Amino acid sequence: MVFVRRFLRQQLGWTLRRATKAAHKLPNDWQQSTFKAGLRAAYAIQHYYIPACCVVNSDETQLLLQHGGDCSYAPIGSHQVDVLGKEEKRACTIMTSLAMDGTLLPFQSIWKGATNRSLPYGNNTLDPTLREAVKQGHIFTLSHSSTYWTNLHTLKVFVTNLLVPYFESKNKENHRASHATCLWVIDVYSVHRSAEFRSWMHDTYLWILMHYIPASCT
Repeated sequence: MVFVRRFLRQQLGWTLRRATKAAHKLPNDWQQSTFKAGLRAAYAIQHYYIPACCVVNSDETQLLLQHGGDCSYAPIGSHQVDVLGKEEKRACTIMTSLAMDGTLLPFQSIWKGATNRSLPYGNNTLDPTLREAVKQGHIFTLSHSSTYWTNLHTLKVFVTNLLVPYFESKNKENHRASHATCLWVIDVYSVHRSAEFRSWMHDTYLWILMHYIPASCT
């Protein structure tokens, strides 16, 4: 092993490196953009008398179940290192939501596939672990695509099965009409701002205002 490493370094100029990516950069106008976003939210909250529990920010994160490799050999001094197969990992997407009053909403997990075999425990609600998760309000959604990322289908499931029931219950607790105006803040992912999704929200849940966090500011 020592001989191999010496050969790679001395003869090929290679060394073991971790995968790297260019640092995320904020846009030049990020302060102005986020300030305007804050003002828009403040105006909506004041104008519609929206209580803190009815202001929800949702975001997506990747949950790794099995990591891919993150090391490879590259020329000595390399600043950008790509690793073949790094993205080939077992994972799902978790849609998390937090209300302005600190309430953490149940999670939506999104799984690659189209059948129950792709879901935890085969979606067998008789399993005690899965039954407890469902009891707590968590939902497990199939992507019906070749990835586990959010798409139009999973977004509709999230809104219909998780976000809307939450808003309706909180409106009732605060002695508001069940469909009194609420505010939902999300990122500007392409599927979030797609014409199809925005039209569906407008036609189906007009009482839910959608605000977007400025691009590259999260």
